[in-house]
Amino acid sequence: MNLPLKAALLAALLGAFQGCGPKAPELPAMSRLESYAFSPASPLADRIKAVPRGVLDYFSAEDKRPDYASYSPSPSEKKLLLDYLRLLPPVYEKTFKARCAGVYFISGFMGNGVTNWVIGPDEKVYFYIILNPDAFKKSLSQTLTERERSCFIPRKGWDVRVEAGDKYKGLLYALAHEGTHGLDYAAGITPYTDDTMPAYYRPRRTVAGSFFLRRWEAYSKPRPGLDFPGRERITFYGLGGGPRLDIAEAERLYKGLLAGGFISLYGARSWAEELAELATFSALDTLGQPYVITLASPGKPYTLKPMTAAGDLTYQAMEYVERI
Repeated sequence: MNLPLKAALLAALLGAFQGCGPKAPELPAMSRLESYAFSPASPLADRIKAVPRGVLDYFSAEDKRPDYASYSPSPSEKKLLLDYLRLLPPVYEKTFKARCAGVYFISGFMGNGVTNWVIGPDEKVYFYIILNPDAFKKSLSQTLTERERSCFIPRKGWDVRVEAGDKYKGLLYALAHEGTHGLDYAAGITPYTDDTMPAYYRPRRTVAGSFFLRRWEAYSKPRPGLDFPGRERITFYGLGGGPRLDIAEAERLYKGLLAGGFISLYGARSWAEELAELATFSALDTLGQPYVITLASPGKPYTLKPMTAAGDLTYQAMEYVERI
């Protein structure tokens, strides 16, 4: 067989083989990087800007909140965000520069923030972050206390408080948590960050897949022996039909949390949330911030220190983050 004929046959066979493989799924415009005027050469400060209309409309509809509005942070607020980003391990800023399409703020947002994936023309995974501008005003302790309280149906004589220090604003928690999700999307630390992203784009090899598969039977189902009663009813900020837990159940819930070695109720919801919470509280601990939860009740107050229960898991998780 002559060489041109061999080459033509090889090309035909290769084309047929490739045609049988998985094809990139069709994506809506807001899931494509081209919708975000992204340039990896642009300064991060320039990516802290008004939320795109399509993104705002999506979350307004998703949360049933027509009052959502784009918030433009002041120069000093932008600086604070960048200062806080540089308090985190260098891998955060490095990944933000390479893969973060934008950091946006929505006034009245339900919760501290959310991170979403977008796909580039190179088929790499990028991300954007939505944050609540209240994070500029409230301390870490206020931010985490409000989150914890939103998990429970109130009852007279009962309350829950989180002591996480007042040195930093809640923005630090929100940025670290959502930033970790961004790193997870971009680099594949857990088996996958969420199931809304088509499996086609999920990383073939993950940095810490086996670590999380030892703790999780499935994305939101812990291994036997780590699960605890009430975990499946954990919700926050009124989302998911919540709150669905009476605060009188809180002590039993927290004891289950500690027995499973989880760092927070929020982190007990899925392996992606566990990663985000472990890495975040590892960073806060490195910065010298406390993390103590106190449940007040008509009886004796119940106090817990989840960092102690999670032990080395926090630092293992951060080691995986820094390895990407």
